[in-house]
Amino acid sequence: VRKPVNATPKTYTFIFFALFSSLSIANDIVYTQRQQAYMDIALANINSDVMSIQAYKGVPVNSAILNTTLNNVATNTTADFDIVKLIRVLEFSHGEYDSLILPVLRPLPFWLERNETNREYWSENHMIMWMSSDWLLHEKYGKVIDSTLERRLRHYLQLKVQYGYYEFFSSVYAPYCLSGLLNLADFAQDAEIKDLATQAAQKLLKEFMTLSNDKGVFFPASGRNYPGKFETAY
Repeated sequence: VRKPVNATPKTYTFIFFALFSSLSIANDIVYTQRQQAYMDIALANINSDVMSIQAYKGVPVNSAILNTTLNNVATNTTADFDIVKLIRVLEFSHGEYDSLILPVLRPLPFWLERNETNREYWSENHMIMWMSSDWLLHEKYGKVIDSTLERRLRHYLQLKVQYGYYEFFSSVYAPYCLSGLLNLADFAQDAEIKDLATQAAQKLLKEFMTLSNDKGVFFPASGRNYPGKFETAY
């Protein structure tokens, strides 16, 4: 992963999830220096994506950002974008934020229910963010899950490992998909799910590496994207 030009907060989110996966080249001094530089930049420029890094570094999570995030989760149609961050805060911290985060997450429907019209569960990136969060809350805190989650999750991961992604080469959606995969790769207790998620994440990252130019810019023809990602690729 090369340092991108004019990196945005969303870029830091993607890089953060990638850096702490099992894909890291831990013994590469240049890599670890760049890794630290990304974290230092993120910590010095506080935004809604910094909570996970603060928890990882053992510094207090910004309370204003955490509270705003929790308030939005209950009603946001794409709450899973924030939930994957909250999962990392829970996993990296030592219970400091459990009493704040868990009461907000527990009542949420983590899969489509009858007459549910608010949230989005069905595209590739949403599927894995919802399923991975539900599974990790189940493993760590004993959250009650529906009878289909484990089968759905294993099937999803097996499909990605075998066939790849239909939101292929997407600079918009692949980072969100990767965030769910890396949460499982980092924190899943089930050995098979952890291994499948790692393989699926490697397959997705390979797409980025294959289609990044010599300036570190990902500039593909993709299966699902927005024009702005091409118009301002640099």
